[in-house]
Amino acid sequence: MKRRTFLQLSGMTAAGALLAGCQSGNEKLIPYLVPPDEGVTPGRATYYASSCGSCPAGCGILVRVSEGRAKKIEGNPDHPVNRGRLCARGQAILQELYHPDRVQQPLKRSGPRRSGEFQKITWAEGLSLLTAKLKELQQGQASDGLALLTPQLSGSLAGLASGFMRSFDSPHLISHEFLAPDLLRQAERQSFGQPGLPFYDLAETRYLLSFGADFVESHHSPVQYGNAFGRMRQGRDTVRGHFTYVGGRMSLTAASADRWMPARPGSEGALALGMARLILAETLYDKGALAANGLRPEELLVRLKPYDLPQVAVLTGLPQESIAEVAREFANTRPSLAMAGGSVAYQTNGLESVRAVHLLNTLSGNLNRPGGVYPAASANGPENSFTELRALVNSMGAGRIKLALIKGDPVHSVPPASGFQQALDKVPFIVSFSQLIDDTALQADLILPDHAVLESWGDVLPQAGSRQAVYGLMQPVVTPLHDTRQFGDVLLAAASQMGGAMAAALPWKSCLELVKGTASQLGHKKEEDFEALWVELLRQGGLFETKTVQGKGYRWSSVAALPDPARPKFAGDRKQFPLHLQVYSSTAFSDGRSAPLPWLQQLPDPMSTVVWDSWIEINPKTAADLGISHGDLVEVTSPQGALRLAAVVYPGIRPDLVAIPLGQGHKGGGRYARERGVNPLTLLALVEGDEQQPAWNATMVRVTRVSQKGNLVTAEHPQGSYRSDLVGI
Repeated sequence: MKRRTFLQLSGMTAAGALLAGCQSGNEKLIPYLVPPDEGVTPGRATYYASSCGSCPAGCGILVRVSEGRAKKIEGNPDHPVNRGRLCARGQAILQELYHPDRVQQPLKRSGPRRSGEFQKITWAEGLSLLTAKLKELQQGQASDGLALLTPQLSGSLAGLASGFMRSFDSPHLISHEFLAPDLLRQAERQSFGQPGLPFYDLAETRYLLSFGADFVESHHSPVQYGNAFGRMRQGRDTVRGHFTYVGGRMSLTAASADRWMPARPGSEGALALGMARLILAETLYDKGALAANGLRPEELLVRLKPYDLPQVAVLTGLPQESIAEVAREFANTRPSLAMAGGSVAYQTNGLESVRAVHLLNTLSGNLNRPGGVYPAASANGPENSFTELRALVNSMGAGRIKLALIKGDPVHSVPPASGFQQALDKVPFIVSFSQLIDDTALQADLILPDHAVLESWGDVLPQAGSRQAVYGLMQPVVTPLHDTRQFGDVLLAAASQMGGAMAAALPWKSCLELVKGTASQLGHKKEEDFEALWVELLRQGGLFETKTVQGKGYRWSSVAALPDPARPKFAGDRKQFPLHLQVYSSTAFSDGRSAPLPWLQQLPDPMSTVVWDSWIEINPKTAADLGISHGDLVEVTSPQGALRLAAVVYPGIRPDLVAIPLGQGHKGGGRYARERGVNPLTLLALVEGDEQQPAWNATMVRVTRVSQKGNLVTAEHPQGSYRSDLVGI
């Protein structure tokens, strides 16, 4: 189908506008509504503003399109979250669009599950199968037999998914991601009475203290915080902010710090409270801030008595002198800022440890001040506790779920210790909306392939990346390459075919109409005003407020108890499993969603330089004790399972800790991800921590050498001949 024909059938109108600040006069930033023969000159590039969909940060992008093909993606300089910058994952979504293994039309399973045997069908047949299953549930008065499982959704699509399930009268809408900051949200609620995520003013602080928050790689909004960190270091004359990092592994973020404090896993909360006690004892706290938050220093000192310096040094494995020095630096340098990240939250005492960091900020007067911490302006999305996923697993395992609609790849990204994979086997009919035949699609009975991000309409509310109100718009930049349909359009089409209450509750004809309806509520009442606003939204990629949102600031809740982290608990007997295991977000792949993209497979890990594979990081002393050399094949065993992978002898990690990046180990996902590396989630044991949340970093392992044949491939030695004697280990 020609693009002009597609646009005419979609009922789109033409509009256009010039891009301010482009590099040359030949470049235009126009909405997708302009057909190429009316708005594009052959041989000259056209730029479309949109939003990145590779993670919840919601960065703005500009896509360069020439003669109908998207050629390059850059950051949108007008977007307040990323300010023209963009990470590697954002740039690589071009390869999602042009991936050679994309599912090009609906597929119906023709062989056993996981066999990869499918037959091509039409969209009419696919939608008929879907609606027939939905009607079967309704007629049998078993509406609660439907489950919809998605990653974190934002904006109109989140509302659409919720409305679809509500109108069908099913409670089983689960938005789950392994790396979702659910426990961080819960800590905000318990400490400050607010359920959202914080915005950290890194750019203006003078002393940054990170407790496991890897903001350069993965924490909340890495492009925004990476940019802010650069301004903290170099953006002010005569001021270079100091940075101390607390954590057992030297991440890329930790490598940028002035001081690294490799605290024992699970002891970070005790460290924060030990610093707080010293600040109180030496009267270094902000008296006005303490009074404004209704806290009394005398009472706090009594409550924090167990966290004296000698005891904290024993718990953390850190020298008393270092702890005291950092506490005094943090209290005496204004403004200062403390952050808490996922490696802290994923321990059994994670919630209370995060709240201990909140108390440290409160004592030092860092709440609601430049260089400190504020509530984020944008909506932070739904809070999806692991309890809801566990309830779904129980329902599937008991045979109560008859139809599962799945967007994303939870078969790969949910730890098997949850029981999810086994429970999914008992669901009679599974529908996947995957673009590739990934691990979840391999188990599906029906695949209704989604559009790529660059083919889709949508809107984005960024996750904690700005104090300004940000409404990001996502628009198609090319005509869809294959016979695919947007996930939201499939839900709308199914609701329409179902009729009755569902059709009435979801009256939109398309995602475009839905997004326009949402955008029309941004303040322009008259129709002619909205049409002008809509064109402007498409031109600039959203609506960005220039003023910060002056909402309710942080204040220590009057009903909040003081944080009191319990001693951490771990899965595995120490004699059999002597090493702590930490799994962490890959710089390239996040939780694995970007592994199918070859640009990112080829991207060297910034710390190990490994490409196209998985590895385990081991301290040199530990490796020597176990007879392991750099590049050896080792077996990692936990109470949950065992994996084999190559060893990287890495000085930047505690001797009692090993670490494996997430992202690899797919059974499907196309030629670039399939059967490459291992999935460390299979090692994790289900250990309950605070608020019945799983402590995924509370698993103990043992590591044994298998052979020299680790086949480790690094950027320096592409044939895998990396030898430990060459690097002096």
